[in-house]
Amino acid sequence: MNRRALLRSAALLGATALGSSLIHIPFAVATEFKPASGEPVYFRGWQFRTDVVQNNVDTYNKAFEGKVDYATVTGDYPAIMEKALIANEQLDMIYANPSSAVRYNGGGWVLPASELPDGKEIADGMYPNIREAWSVDGKLLGLSYFVTTRGAVHVFTKPYLAAGFTEDQLPASWDALYDMAYALKEKGVATPILPHWFAEYFGISWGFVLEVMNRGGQVADPQTHKPAMTLDGPAGKTLEAWKKLWKSGLVPEEIFSYNEAAYIDAFRSGRYIFSPQQLYDLKTFNDKAQSGDVAGHVTILPSKEQSWGLIDSALYVMTARKGRSDAATDDVKKFVSWYGYKDENGKYAVASRWLKENMLFSAYKDVMESEEARAAVSSSLMRPEDYDRVLGVYSKTPYPNGIWNVVWSEEFNFWLREKLFAFLQQDLDAESVINEANAKITELNEKYKI
Repeated sequence: MNRRALLRSAALLGATALGSSLIHIPFAVATEFKPASGEPVYFRGWQFRTDVVQNNVDTYNKAFEGKVDYATVTGDYPAIMEKALIANEQLDMIYANPSSAVRYNGGGWVLPASELPDGKEIADGMYPNIREAWSVDGKLLGLSYFVTTRGAVHVFTKPYLAAGFTEDQLPASWDALYDMAYALKEKGVATPILPHWFAEYFGISWGFVLEVMNRGGQVADPQTHKPAMTLDGPAGKTLEAWKKLWKSGLVPEEIFSYNEAAYIDAFRSGRYIFSPQQLYDLKTFNDKAQSGDVAGHVTILPSKEQSWGLIDSALYVMTARKGRSDAATDDVKKFVSWYGYKDENGKYAVASRWLKENMLFSAYKDVMESEEARAAVSSSLMRPEDYDRVLGVYSKTPYPNGIWNVVWSEEFNFWLREKLFAFLQQDLDAESVINEANAKITELNEKYKI
């Protein structure tokens, strides 16, 4: 029995002995989550729904007389956090994408979530593919903030159906998707597809990585991080399909300058039928107040023959701040556990709130497979039955361990982004791009002694 279950059982037994009127008092309020050191817990997050975060922190502080100091960091969050960690500044809990978490862990700045009292229970309760994405050497680096599928292929069904196709004919693979784009062109659709070629750091480079993985390949080996691309394999097939699509004239050149907001706006304008987008943006696209041109007509391609997209996620990470007392570290663990896992009532309170308010999915199976989740997500979809399609895509989404769970992840991503733009805009040949990408990975492995 873990500590949480033991304390809750003791609470019920004690309350029963004193009288049934006391059974409702949650014992963990006073024992499991109440800080004891008297020191602040420093929590720094990036700019997303800071009102929700502050309210969650206020709830904790009020309930447990806590001293959590929360503030928002503006600018290049990963770089700012890394500088603060190097300087051993007052940081106890931060957000991190997996690649950043791995880099921070390599610097010795992370206190793994595996060291929480409920560490094994927490890890066992996650979807295996996500737990693997967030672990290094068998250690879970953090708790679930959000998880989503970037590259889930959204479908604006109204013009698709109007072109004479049925839902049974929806593409089940990347090759079939491109074939359908050309078939729609023959039906008079000017721009049937909006590919994942935009300018953000998670744009064209992630678009390449996710398609290679969906086709059954890897950019680099998940364990050794050695290059794994070949011209006759998924990487070469992806580049071949991209070059054909680009030369077809179906994709406007302006996409190369889009930020994420422009990319989202382009799809919800109704000009496109297919586009790999964030899974949680189904809520945006089916909201009449935000996306009147497409709302009520957007679904996603189901996962049948292959996966779609890749795992995009963030964790709540505890720091291994030097000089912090053991008592203060214990307080950090209490807050992180309450915020990133279960509250005093055994509820996934914070995770459930993110799901309801922003359709941010959780790594925890109990959250995602609950009737509460079904109701919350279904209300944001084209039709309630799409929930099973969403969960099916989400649960099968792969994660690029080979290039993300390694310290050189961000360096390679920047290089790949520029090389892929050049591949399309300067008409480079696929073989040279693959050879150069493999050489770059080898160079980075040698640089960091991987």
